[in-house]
Amino acid sequence: MDQTAFYGVVTTINFTLLGLWWLAAKDRGDLFGRSAATRRTAYLVSLQFAIPATVSLLAQVAPEEPVVWRFAFSAAGVVGGIGIAMLAQAIWVSTEARIAPVLFALLGVPLYVLVVAVAWEPTLVADAGLTLKPIQIEA
Repeated sequence: MDQTAFYGVVTTINFTLLGLWWLAAKDRGDLFGRSAATRRTAYLVSLQFAIPATVSLLAQVAPEEPVVWRFAFSAAGVVGGIGIAMLAQAIWVSTEARIAPVLFALLGVPLYVLVVAVAWEPTLVADAGLTLKPIQIEA
């Protein structure tokens, strides 16, 4: 299965959403600009669009070279896990929302950890009895 088309669509969608988020944050003072905490939260949200877009772009560079996508997904998983944990904490502290931050912490962080685990140890996929390639699991 060729992953190029999938990663191309994911890249396009996420970069588009990133641009739309930046426009929304720029035009709404409550999303960006009032304090360091709101600017940091807006940045952490944008990071959740930038990470999949960048990784999908890098996955297309040389899909037959595992070291390229493995490095990209490893770095993205680490940065994404830290970013989503910080975002959950920022939302918990600055708003009355309680479900979203808990879901981010309970689902987002483990998913990013899984991305790192598959990138560092691609044999986990075969060991789990799956017939997909590791780069397909990352998708």
